[in-house]
Amino acid sequence: MKNALLATCVAAAIAAPGAGAFAQKYKDVEVPTTVNVIVAYSAGGGTDILVRTALPYFESAIEELTGKDINMVVKNMPGAGGEVGWTALARAPKDGSTIGVINLPAVALVQAVREPEYAPWTESFTPIGVNVIDPSVVRINDAKFGTLKEAIEAAKAEPASVTVGADGPLSDDHLAVYAIEDATGAKFTFIPYAGGAPANRAFLSKEVEMSMGNVTDLLQTQEATVEAAILSNERYELIPDTPTFKELTGMDVTAGGSTRGWATVSGIPDDLLAVYREAFEIASNDPKYQEEAKNRKLTLVTPKIGDEFGQIMADTQSSVDSLLKYFEQGGYLK
Repeated sequence: MKNALLATCVAAAIAAPGAGAFAQKYKDVEVPTTVNVIVAYSAGGGTDILVRTALPYFESAIEELTGKDINMVVKNMPGAGGEVGWTALARAPKDGSTIGVINLPAVALVQAVREPEYAPWTESFTPIGVNVIDPSVVRINDAKFGTLKEAIEAAKAEPASVTVGADGPLSDDHLAVYAIEDATGAKFTFIPYAGGAPANRAFLSKEVEMSMGNVTDLLQTQEATVEAAILSNERYELIPDTPTFKELTGMDVTAGGSTRGWATVSGIPDDLLAVYREAFEIASNDPKYQEEAKNRKLTLVTPKIGDEFGQIMADTQSSVDSLLKYFEQGGYLK
């Protein structure tokens, strides 16, 4: 009987490797007891919700991988469009005790405007991973045009005759407007609003003819939207019926949207960075996390880990560099 019971226990352990198996992989890595997680925006905002939703799963995955207890603490550090928090992250000790979320393209746009202490940001921050990207979506109401292509042709024939409202200035939405101008030769009148909510209200009331936002903005204004297009190479799961800009107009325009990725200060130990990256991947693929995140309207994508997120960072900086002339022409940069 005892032998049978022992055999059953051994078989179960082999069939279902859990925390013990993970712990063997990184058991010798020195992990901080407390890890501060910097959010460069106020509590209750989209980035804050993202972090607080993911943190229990991230923390649990680190503990599984290392066999050590860890306490991850959110530090909200809003101010100067994110500059306060990102500067604190760049100044953090290089012992892995501080990680955070960097928001793209905001982190690059703030650098272009003010030359913050974290510049150059692609060197100051080392990528952990990203699984939340809210793509850019352009849409029109019925104030003046029947299709997006009509609106674009009007803005080409008579520059500045078409109004586009969005969060801004110097937001991912603002950058996306310039991406359309750069690719199509159109020239819009850009009207910035202090956040997505007032921009959406302006679109609903037909104060503007077009609006640039993200997936969540489209979902909130669908009743007034005549036509919309996603500025991406492919359609998006949450809005599968919304075509890409190229599908709708024949013109290839993409923009990064709002990307919220996890990073740490460059220079932390390589083995600890490996723990954070693998833990992020485990947490991101946890079905319970995915269900909770979707319930909170987080725009999940397939996780991009380490260098994959690093490529997104580099591409974002390249996109910002190529469109800075439009910000300068509009008087947003000197």
